[in-house]
Amino acid sequence: MSAGIDTTRACAAHEFRVEDWMLLSRLSEDDAKALWAAVLDGSLERPQVFRDNWRTLSARVVFRGEDLLLKIPRARNKRRWERLLTFFRGSDAARHFRHLLLMKDLGFCAPVPVLAAERKLHGSVIDSFVIYRYLEGRPASANDGGAVLSQLLALHEKGYLRNDPQLANFLISEGRVHFIDFRLKKPFLFGTLARYRELIRFLTSAGLPDAQLPASVRRSAWFLLARWLEQGSVRFRQWKKSRRRRKSPRQ
Repeated sequence: MSAGIDTTRACAAHEFRVEDWMLLSRLSEDDAKALWAAVLDGSLERPQVFRDNWRTLSARVVFRGEDLLLKIPRARNKRRWERLLTFFRGSDAARHFRHLLLMKDLGFCAPVPVLAAERKLHGSVIDSFVIYRYLEGRPASANDGGAVLSQLLALHEKGYLRNDPQLANFLISEGRVHFIDFRLKKPFLFGTLARYRELIRFLTSAGLPDAQLPASVRRSAWFLLARWLEQGSVRFRQWKKSRRRRKSPRQ
């Protein structure tokens, strides 16, 4: 692997154990461990840091000449209730890795996953991170709204939600729409309602009218209910925000 890292092979991922960490990767065991060690010892070059706060570290890093994206969910790793949930479902990093693979299997564009790592204590994840190939592109704009909506509708046809369908969470690369910063969900109850609420959130973020949706969606009673629920949700968030402002001490 001296000439770089190879993620062009089949999408199958393998699990490796090193010390008290579990690694999930499409790399060889030696390569996965080398990348894991570089993250822990801080030896990775960081040409660009997108976010570095108590919640998240998101940075472009270089490993053996390859541009990668490193994400460490610091807040999720520390919250006690989040740790408790990982006892049943594993880390957010590992789920993100698997969702990236699944997105490719479903036929959509998304970053190529490289490595996910999680460390457990008494069955709960206390530290984790995920790495995938850095994707060159530009953030989707309102002009791309129609193309993004088409991909979102196609994902819904497969039975999945992407969660947080903001326009900013799509990237345009080589003329194609790429899903980024997503967590796939497959609703089992009221799936149609959940899909329509996600569509409404996207339209709102992109500043697009309902007319962009298929007529069969707009005329559905589920869509009207979804619109009513979203309007109520917006009013509730505005009320909470104004309430916090009233309670905050004056400067």
